[in-house]
Amino acid sequence: MKTLQRCALACFLLFPPFLVAQAVHPGDVQGTERPSDRIENLRKVRLVEVLELKEDQSVRFLARMNEHDNARRALVKERGDALDRLERLVRNKAEDGEFEKGFADVAAVDDSLMAERRNFFAGLSDILSPTQRAKMLIFERRFEKELREAMREAQQRRKDQ
Repeated sequence: MKTLQRCALACFLLFPPFLVAQAVHPGDVQGTERPSDRIENLRKVRLVEVLELKEDQSVRFLARMNEHDNARRALVKERGDALDRLERLVRNKAEDGEFEKGFADVAAVDDSLMAERRNFFAGLSDILSPTQRAKMLIFERRFEKELREAMREAQQRRKDQ
């Protein structure tokens, strides 16, 4: 069964135009969805299935998840900016003391990321039951593992060709 899931995930990642119907909005070019967006959409669809959400639950859950994802993306960008500043300091051979502020900036963003994650999870208690929240955590671990394995297998197939 896991092999079938991995193959389906790999096919989804490698051949999305054939497997996924994409909505075309005015001004959009069909097929311009980034692979990370496709993975995120797959994750959400599978999560709704695993949690067995009712329609009203899924609407509320996905809205909350989208808010969390947007906040997380902004924080990840902020962390990247802080790391870019550290990289410039290294390239410019800055004094040791100049690095301390950069370290503090990265640590502060890391703390914000963890706080966002905690707040998101705690905030789900009005939508999901404790069992559903547990299933969500387990799903996330499995999904990340399956995704890593599918990507590794896809890379191996490319090497073998």
